[in-house]
Amino acid sequence: MKKGILLLLPILCIAKNLSLEHRINPPNRELMDVEIVNDIMIIPGNLDGYDFYDISDPTDPTIIANLEIPMGNGNRSLPGIWVSATDSVAYFTCRTKQEGSAIVDFSDPNNPVHIGALSLSGTDMNDPSFEGSDISGNLLAVAMHEDGVIFYDISDPLEPDLILQRPCENAWTVAFIDSNHYVIGNGDHGIIIEEFYCLEDTCESSSFPTEGAVKDLAIKDHLLFVAEGSDGISIYDILDIDQPILLDRYDTPGLSNKIALFGTNKIAVSDWLDVKILEWTGTGLELVGYKSTGKRTMAIGARDSIIYSAEWQHLQTFSFGDIQEGDLDVGSWDISYPNLEIGQSDTFDLLFENNGQSPLGLYPPFINHADFQSINFPEYLGPGDTSIAQVIYNRSSQNASGVMQITSSDPDESQIDILLVGNYEGGIVGLPAPAFTLPIAANGSGDFLLSDYLGQVVVVAFFAPG
Repeated sequence: MKKGILLLLPILCIAKNLSLEHRINPPNRELMDVEIVNDIMIIPGNLDGYDFYDISDPTDPTIIANLEIPMGNGNRSLPGIWVSATDSVAYFTCRTKQEGSAIVDFSDPNNPVHIGALSLSGTDMNDPSFEGSDISGNLLAVAMHEDGVIFYDISDPLEPDLILQRPCENAWTVAFIDSNHYVIGNGDHGIIIEEFYCLEDTCESSSFPTEGAVKDLAIKDHLLFVAEGSDGISIYDILDIDQPILLDRYDTPGLSNKIALFGTNKIAVSDWLDVKILEWTGTGLELVGYKSTGKRTMAIGARDSIIYSAEWQHLQTFSFGDIQEGDLDVGSWDISYPNLEIGQSDTFDLLFENNGQSPLGLYPPFINHADFQSINFPEYLGPGDTSIAQVIYNRSSQNASGVMQITSSDPDESQIDILLVGNYEGGIVGLPAPAFTLPIAANGSGDFLLSDYLGQVVVVAFFAPG
């Protein structure tokens, strides 16, 4: 059996121009969002609290504080999925029922203080799930899935006053166009654009479906950029709010989760296993840069030409620009093999690229497990060259988990470690699933019986408290 790399082929001819500046192992885990306010960058984690960075040197973020807010019985901290901030107050939201928000005063960023939570007094919400948010002047908007979008007056930023609830099917995120217009990312129901203050018979508004489920929004001038998960990035002209115009769509091969605008016309995209840089040329979206991170990029931030990749366990800082030296990119940092019988083998085609402007030298890889081997490994790549090596797994009676260490003349990433996972005791792709029944914890109620879904594709998400 041989695995292909078809998803990578459309981008092979595009020169990457993201150089690694720093890789940080922060206090929090599962980094979910990036908010930049002046020289402070705030990154909430799904585990272990919220991190505050000094980015007065944008290429070298310095962590200055980590704040954990106890949740429930106190054995874990309140997750942070999104954050929006003024100059001194941050509003964190997450999907956790009941305790899904936090207000933090960071006027002293070295010592942020938990003030409280967003009040839902006067609403009929039952265990709401908080999601994306945005701020414009004295207005804070928070998306709340089936409970729609709620708006707060934050004239007193430490005491937000709930002033409006706008119902919709599945509000995933929200963004202000200006002080009087906003956009709702209505999940798989598409986009809603509305005017905030208006007379009923003069309100500007529109709604339209999208190809994918809306994950994030960004607005510059009269252009609306939409991250649509597995359907990539789309761009709309919303100069006439009543009649938005689809200008282009770029279908990324990964999961376009969050986006950040920088420069005059560029979009940084967190695309799960890599960071992509798209450019709006005036006639279309073009890929002008990318970097395989191998670290599960969850969210993205940008300041000038510096890109912040918020990942499962790392924060990586990249600079966008021409790369004079050799620059190595590999197609995958994580190779998993299907279930095999002892004595059988499987081959994975691994792509290597030199996206720099100078030749690149590579050394023979070191593999620390005897069940894996590499053949046709390149020793040299000229500028812009690509090569495909084969990584072979030969099933033995051993549990197989190893690392392939690749060393090259790439000055900013001289060593790349690729995780190799063969067969082991436990669940492996290709093995029959045992019958089971589990209580449904989210997106429904009752019990999940696997036997009810025979012949269907089933994805079950498991999360354990940190």
